[in-house]
Amino acid sequence: MSVSMSVDDERRQLDAVRATLELEFRDRVPAEVVAEHVAQIVARYEDAPVRTFLPVLVGRQARAVLASVA
Repeated sequence: MSVSMSVDDERRQLDAVRATLELEFRDRVPAEVVAEHVAQIVARYEDAPVRTFLPVLVGRQARAVLASVA
């Protein structure tokens, strides 16, 4: 059984990750910087054949980067 995420679902989940991080870091990091880091991390996985857990990976990596920037 194969479960894959549609492009729209992936985009919605990544938007939710970005929004959550913007809220979490709102007092320390501008929203534009959060969005930039999220976009850079997503770009690293552009050619990944399996994208099911991409939002989780992006969220964890972006949170670590933002925590070091904040």
